[in-house]
Amino acid sequence: MKESIGQLYKVILIATILLLQACGNSDDKTVFSITADINDVNFTNEFLQESTDTIVINIDFVGNGLLVGFAPDISPVPWLEYRTENITENSATVYLDIINAEFLQAESYETKIRLATSNDDSSKFAFHDIDISLLIWNLAVDKEKINYSAILGDETLQPESLSILTETKEWTASSDVDWLSLDVSSGTGQGVIVVTPDISGFSAAGLQQGNIILTDVDSGDIKLVPVELALDNIYLLAEQTTVSLASTSNIASLEKTLFISNTSDSNITWQAATTANWLTLTIIDDHQLKITADPSIAPMNNNSSAQVIISDELATEDSETGVISEIINVDFYNSNTVIENKVLTPLESNSNEMLTSPLKPEFYLVVGNQLLTYHQYTGELESSLTVSPKGTILEQLIIHPNGDYLLAKATDTVTADDGVTTEVVYRYKISLLDNTVTDIIDSNIAYEPIDIIRLSGRYFVVTQALEFADEDLNVIYWDAENAYFTNKVDVASQANTLFVLDNNNSSFKRYISQVNDFGDNKISVTLTHEYQPELLTSGQVIYDFMVTNNEANIYALSPSSEWISFDGDNFVDNGLLEANENVETLFLIKNNENQPNYFRFDTSNTLGFYLDTYDNYQLIASTTYTQGLQPANIKLSGDAQRLIIYIDSSNDSEVDSQIELVTITQ
Repeated sequence: MKESIGQLYKVILIATILLLQACGNSDDKTVFSITADINDVNFTNEFLQESTDTIVINIDFVGNGLLVGFAPDISPVPWLEYRTENITENSATVYLDIINAEFLQAESYETKIRLATSNDDSSKFAFHDIDISLLIWNLAVDKEKINYSAILGDETLQPESLSILTETKEWTASSDVDWLSLDVSSGTGQGVIVVTPDISGFSAAGLQQGNIILTDVDSGDIKLVPVELALDNIYLLAEQTTVSLASTSNIASLEKTLFISNTSDSNITWQAATTANWLTLTIIDDHQLKITADPSIAPMNNNSSAQVIISDELATEDSETGVISEIINVDFYNSNTVIENKVLTPLESNSNEMLTSPLKPEFYLVVGNQLLTYHQYTGELESSLTVSPKGTILEQLIIHPNGDYLLAKATDTVTADDGVTTEVVYRYKISLLDNTVTDIIDSNIAYEPIDIIRLSGRYFVVTQALEFADEDLNVIYWDAENAYFTNKVDVASQANTLFVLDNNNSSFKRYISQVNDFGDNKISVTLTHEYQPELLTSGQVIYDFMVTNNEANIYALSPSSEWISFDGDNFVDNGLLEANENVETLFLIKNNENQPNYFRFDTSNTLGFYLDTYDNYQLIASTTYTQGLQPANIKLSGDAQRLIIYIDSSNDSEVDSQIELVTITQ
């Protein structure tokens, strides 16, 4: 519309001039004049960028009104807009706005605006021309932002390169912060600037921001390329954050040794402390901590809880070192009773859903819309909690590695008055500390969650398509282009690496992660290795796996490959740990000692089902015979002293669904 008005002004102006030329004879003695405080205007704008530039021109004139338009010998242009305001009998303000600049090619553009005034019959007039130019300059670069992620205390950080893509422009480059250095400060046309951060001067974690300043020499205009340095805290790490111990008349699990590390390359001198008098802490070789419970001091026939704090030895109340302490939760079940094998019947679980606590002597079942909590030693029902609406089925239990909450899902079918049915999905966070339920709303995961993992001291929910989400199930990171389906992930906690089973081809994929509390991405992962076991033949699949905390060994549940070793570079398929053709392997479980436990069935042995626990040398450390029925699901207790077996009645119509509680043979 404004361009149309401009064209109309042009027509009126031309008509006025022609009329004046035809009637240049008048008795009016008034001298018409017009002046402006600007004679020429030069605009500049960056290529592909929207312009917000406006120039204000103050006009004084003697005449009957003001006309504004493109000069008669100039065609209207699509990049300039004009408007008139504050008009009086002898003054006005004209605004020139640059529009559509983001659609113009990089070059120079020119036009001319004419300001005119005249008498009523246009027999006399005066005009003032303003030359206008627009330079679209282009300093194209290969990235609009540079991000660095580092950990406090890192000595060096890999530089990043910024490429200038413009072919002919002369430019200069500088930085507005002293912690960034550029190897090139000027050039013409295409070039590469190596940008190196110096993080040695930072003493606190946080987000540091700066800019690379690129200046177009011809126009003098600048382009800012933002630079962000996310400097993360150092996290002290224990290879597991829960320790479950037990002492009874016939069970003794009184100590646990944990590997202690940190997320940086620095050697942090750490200390361990607890307020529990029944715990003894022993530091071994500066990298291990032994936690020992004393049953003679701890309350008898009770469950005692404590925390062990791993902290920087140099930290004080008045001095922050940027080192985040580790908290290890310890639970000790102390009893003078004899623990016997038990059978709990009848019990019917939704889809055989069952979990054990990594911390407390408890296990969990879901029946209908309820969560049931049982004691793993006594078999007593400790609590029942209604979670989802009546008539729904609670499923997909996922427990946090600390054992403090569960994630769960329920689905309901709602029928409207018109008979149309809609499936409603409910997701829940269930606190196991106080048995409260929180609805998870507005989550944006696209796929179903399968696990909660810990990397670099922080926790993430992982979905079946390898989305990484927070505990509210909002996606933090997802490499959608390289996504695939998985049903199992495991973390080598000492190495801080992630292993994933690719269901598409039964291969293992190893990732390293970058976790930072201050960057744009709280987590990102990089694939380093992919391996399909060599002895796995066509058509064979891997059903389950676990990786040891030092990532030296992968144990798998498959027809041909049970032990794969890894030296950091290469994998070796060592085949089956049990090669007896009469033995069928049903389950694989990782215990709290980082060892594989294979649940097997020997068709040639009347004892039937049994659990083989292997040591770190792939030798059988113990065998536990269950002497029961075929299980639909099995779990190991957090202290690795009890095997919880779920028997589904659908496998045998003559028995009820039941739970068997079996003490592990030591």
